[in-house]
This record gives sequence, structure tokens and C-alpha cells, in this order.
Amino acid sequence: MRVLNCKHCNGVVEASDKDCPHCGIPLPPDLAKAPQKKFMIWFVSIVIFCIIMMYWLPSL
Repeated sequence: MRVLNCKHCNGVVEASDKDCPHCGIPLPPDLAKAPQKKFMIWFVSIVIFCIIMMYWLPSL
């Protein structure tokens, strides 16, 4: 299981938990997918930037 942090108390929670065991706040259903979504946005942005730079920079 993947271990994540609670956004409210910063306690350790597992991806399968519905509530934080430390503070009792309900966890969002997509808590485990949030870091992956952020990574995909950065990855796609960097790939697009690299493609633009390949066409924009003069060839040697």
C-alpha cells in the first residue's frame, strides 16, 4: 500500500483509508491520484517545451 500524508494534520495515512486515523478528517477519494496527476502535468509541459525548443533553436 502507498503511504501518504494528511493535508490537515500532516499525519501518515494509507491510500486505502477513508478517514485520517490521527485527526478524523475525511480524506478526499482521489488523494492517492493527486501526486500522479501533478507529475503528469509537469511531464507533459516539459515534453512540449523540449519539442518547441527543438524547432525554435537553430540547427548546427
